[in-house]
Amino acid sequence: MKPEDKQEQYVNKQIRDARSGEFPEHKDIAEAENGSMVNDMEDLVQLGEDMEGMATNREDKKDGLKPDPGQ
Repeated sequence: MKPEDKQEQYVNKQIRDARSGEFPEHKDIAEAENGSMVNDMEDLVQLGEDMEGMATNREDKKDGLKPDPGQ
């Protein structure tokens, strides 16, 4: 499977999950904490699940993709 196909599958799964209510609702902008990756435990759990589904740089290289530049 091409990397583009894998990415499309991942995005489509995210969309299906969001439509089924898998993800928490967005917070009001006044309530959200800017500059923070998560605002509460629910966000932290969701971020962890999202990160589990992401490929590592090594996996990306193996699939012929360029990994994210160093942070």
